[in-house]
Amino acid sequence: MSSLKAMDYLITTLGSTEVSAALVLFGMLYLFYEWMLPKPYPGIPYDQKAARRLLGDGPEMLREVGLTREVHIWLLKKVTELQEPLCQVFIQPFAKPWIILSDSVEAQNVMTRRPEFERSDFDRTSLSALDGFHSRHQMGDVWKRTRAWLQDLLSPGFLNNTVSPILYESSLLLIDYWDKKVRLANDRPFDCNDDLDHFALDGMMSFVFDKEYRHAGLIPQNEAARKLEPSSVEIGRNGEAKFPHVQLNKFAAAMYGTVDTINATTATFWPRLGQYYVRQRPAFHNAIATRRQVIEQQVQAALKRFETTGKPETAIEFMLFREKKAAEKQGRKPDYTNTVLRDEIGGQFLAGYHTSSSTLGWIFIHLTRTPDIQTKLRSAVHAAFSTAHAEKRVPTHAEMLKTRVPYVDAVIDEVLRLHATIMSRMALRDTQIFGKHIPKGATVWMLCNGPGFHSPSFDDAIKKRGPSTETDFSKDWDESRDMFTFEPERWLRPKKGVAATDEDVEFNANAAPQAAFGLGMRGCWGRKLAYVELRMLVALVVWHFDLLPVTPALNNTPATWSVIHRSDACYLRMRRRNDTGKLELNL
Repeated sequence: MSSLKAMDYLITTLGSTEVSAALVLFGMLYLFYEWMLPKPYPGIPYDQKAARRLLGDGPEMLREVGLTREVHIWLLKKVTELQEPLCQVFIQPFAKPWIILSDSVEAQNVMTRRPEFERSDFDRTSLSALDGFHSRHQMGDVWKRTRAWLQDLLSPGFLNNTVSPILYESSLLLIDYWDKKVRLANDRPFDCNDDLDHFALDGMMSFVFDKEYRHAGLIPQNEAARKLEPSSVEIGRNGEAKFPHVQLNKFAAAMYGTVDTINATTATFWPRLGQYYVRQRPAFHNAIATRRQVIEQQVQAALKRFETTGKPETAIEFMLFREKKAAEKQGRKPDYTNTVLRDEIGGQFLAGYHTSSSTLGWIFIHLTRTPDIQTKLRSAVHAAFSTAHAEKRVPTHAEMLKTRVPYVDAVIDEVLRLHATIMSRMALRDTQIFGKHIPKGATVWMLCNGPGFHSPSFDDAIKKRGPSTETDFSKDWDESRDMFTFEPERWLRPKKGVAATDEDVEFNANAAPQAAFGLGMRGCWGRKLAYVELRMLVALVVWHFDLLPVTPALNNTPATWSVIHRSDACYLRMRRRNDTGKLELNL
């Protein structure tokens, strides 16, 4: 039936009035449909088909991420399809598009030289379980005040005299625990993810709180392992040893629960809705109540110690000391009951343990996969602590404090490069990237697993990059090499004036793009602290153990993207070396 005949049929059947009303209704529905479609930012490339769907890229993204749980893999796929260093995707229904920036140099420019970009609302909402922690504040008076409380915690004196000895002790405790598990496992691999979480959280507790909260995770696990017999260890379907979990300290359990909340909120890709959902759970409120109760107790105890000695020692005492100094300068009384101060204390744990433990897991996974690199690393550690190795003893804390091992740093930074998560920034005003208009309020996501990071940069991006400085990694970064392979050597260079040998090298922090901690003013404040922890444990683990191969089923476990990129498991099959010396714990 032709369109004219169809119209005649409708008029004859319904009458002209009804047809007019129907046409108006259909027209209104069509206009409403058009209004509901995604609204692309002008001038920025996108998938034309997705723009004509009410839910945009959402269904495709949810389908694929539902299988991989790694949104950055799907985003890289879209970038590859469009072949554009700057593009947009339609993730959230009826919301603004995400702008995807896939270029390492321009990402550095955005984070370090572009003050018109700030932490995004997505990040701030995802971290809402941290309440008043400084990462949730835009830069301003409140943010400056919270950062001022932390300034002593990054000083060389605090890191070397307080943090480093505690992490050394915690590292030896973890090795002692793994020693027991190795004997019980009887040459079988076991998952170390929880152990690394306990190690990292215990370390934070040990210098933020007083001795009451030292080793809230590792000591109970260690004591339980001492009572086990090999026959009581359960064997999993892939031949892995499965150890029972011991009930945790209530504060540690609350911290783990809060991290789970943040991960669940981020995974929804609509954090406001996700946060509303998780806040309905009693477990969330119980965790918050426990966290606040314990921090209040620790603050009161710290105030008493500080008033007695007048000399701050723990992280809480240094933060209280800074609040006192700020109050004196401003002519007011110290506000030790400030809820933002309490939130800042609680945020230290959540910002410090989950990121470090996940990075350690990836380090040991890569060392298991690459025995030749593991051998190089161990040789470098032995050479750096040659006296301890010759005497068949563990390097002392004093020896480790004064000695840097370039190959350890290279292994750490290579893992951080390979497993950095995506980061987002929000435009505070209208601006441009690559000559494309970025409107105020737009969120720009920087893809750390794409061109410029794990594959060669787009030619178009290289031509349009903003200004850079002589210290940029782009001066040394060789994109002709395989950028996706685990290769710590790319971070090493010969010392000036010395022939290029394996022994006479130095670590080059600008050898490759490194965005795992973020960059600029909004970069992670605890970066120095994290490196102390990572260097300490990595060196001591390869000193004491050989990390042996595991089956492919255990060596390629899935990973999850959230605030960080975390492997679901870290299966290690370890063998105690016979040239390490006896462990002497000081607990």
